[in-house]
Amino acid sequence: MTATAPADLVIRNARVFTAAAGDDRLYAGLAVTGGRITAVAAADAELDAHVGPGTTVHDLGGASVVPGLFDAHCHYNHGGMMVLRELVFPSHASLDEVLAAVDTFARDLPEGAWVSGGSWGSTLLPQLSSLAARARLDAVSHGHPVHLYDDSHHNAWVNTEGMRVSGMVVDGSGEYPEGTLQDPRTGELLGVLLERATDTVRTYLAQAQAPTPEEHLEFARKGIEVLNSFGVTGIQDALIREADLVTGHALEEAGELTLHISSCLWNPGPGRPGHDVAALEALADELGSDLLRTDFVKLALDGVPPAQTAAFEEPYVPSQQWGDHHCGHVTMDPAELVGVLRHNCENGRSTKIHCAGDASVRAAIDGFEVMRREGFADVRFHIAHGQFVRPEDRVRMAELDVVAEISPFLWYPNVIVSAISEVLTEERTARMHPNRELTDRGVLVAGGSDWPVEPLPNLWLGIAGLVTRADPGCRFPGTLWSEEALTVPEALRAFSLNGAVAARLDDEIGSLEVGKCADFVVIDRDPFAIEPAEIAGTRVLSTWFAGEVVYEAASVVPA
Repeated sequence: MTATAPADLVIRNARVFTAAAGDDRLYAGLAVTGGRITAVAAADAELDAHVGPGTTVHDLGGASVVPGLFDAHCHYNHGGMMVLRELVFPSHASLDEVLAAVDTFARDLPEGAWVSGGSWGSTLLPQLSSLAARARLDAVSHGHPVHLYDDSHHNAWVNTEGMRVSGMVVDGSGEYPEGTLQDPRTGELLGVLLERATDTVRTYLAQAQAPTPEEHLEFARKGIEVLNSFGVTGIQDALIREADLVTGHALEEAGELTLHISSCLWNPGPGRPGHDVAALEALADELGSDLLRTDFVKLALDGVPPAQTAAFEEPYVPSQQWGDHHCGHVTMDPAELVGVLRHNCENGRSTKIHCAGDASVRAAIDGFEVMRREGFADVRFHIAHGQFVRPEDRVRMAELDVVAEISPFLWYPNVIVSAISEVLTEERTARMHPNRELTDRGVLVAGGSDWPVEPLPNLWLGIAGLVTRADPGCRFPGTLWSEEALTVPEALRAFSLNGAVAARLDDEIGSLEVGKCADFVVIDRDPFAIEPAEIAGTRVLSTWFAGEVVYEAASVVPA
């Protein structure tokens, strides 16, 4: 009988949820060698054979262990930049509170510096859409240009100076893209810019405050630090440009990349200048690695519901701005979409598509169906966000093996859900996120934060909300379509194994199984022994990546 080789690390006296498919049991511990799991033990006695003179043994005293979490939709560089550089205020802030925050932030800025940050709640959009609101913003800006994004990060509120220095004609006499809100009487720009109307200001701002390579690294390090602190060891970075790839590669070379990253190369589609898709693909081929994957592409087919830029089969609530029959529109025609999808498939890349309305979901599925008929069976297709999926398209998602990537946390009442109900009616909004049905049909449901759309990548809030369908912060009463709740094991898998499967990383991560990377999290409570609402308060005691501690709350890992 061959003797068991001693492990580098043994975790014992724990309650380990592996998230392995079909296995909801709790185990006693793990053995780890060379950064990979070599044993999953039902009882501590099974681990004795893995302990040798050089083995580090941690007795967790009955603490709970889960796999390293996977955030299936994240923007970690921007998240890090937000933490370090930008003005931050909560999406539930009132207009007066937003203006006060701008006033304080702008006072001590050097001349010419921008006030950039967010995020104002979508429910504020009507209040911001006036010349009076623009004047109030100007009054607290202390002469600085201001750019504030909303809670979707798709839209912006910009002061007069911000529009002026960006080259926009503020008096209404210029030519403006769709989504540039103007005063109905004078034509003056209100400062509210929706979707592609933000391009002029954001392009100028990106150049005026372009981070240096060292700043990019600083933002990325902070983003990783924050993610690790919430137990996240894998992400799908949902919109990648050249600087992001270079930064990720530099961190990996320096041994500082403590995340598995699935990168989605940004393809803005036709009509968006200044973006060389071919050059980005070539750079991705050069810099991609096992840790920094580059085999996904990100597209977008619409905007967001609160701004009425998401594409729906049925009209929004009638309004003065949009009229009685406004449905939004899909931003690529079927032939263009199929062409891009085919290019991605032929190059071995999977595709994630932003779809916030049910019409864009249908358009994406139509394109995916063409690809499946053409024989592309080995690539992944993601509907990103997936709040609104019509019943017949839920069936098609299962048939075509389409991933429901759900993000941000809109499966319980909150500011964005409230804003959506104002433009779609409460009845339609009450049918958001059919996660139970999708799961039961066999659709892979993978959860994401869309950080920094969510203020922090605290996936424990999302996990709790998937089970309760109630606001974990107790700020918004009631539940949202409680019949679509998931179980605790399903919710944990949505933010671990399912995300890894969706990103084609499940051979390495996502569950605690022999041969996989030893990425796991020690937490302060047993999610199976408490009320589901209490999961939201979960505190990470330590995060382990490849068998090494990468985050530790003060002195919690037993000797």
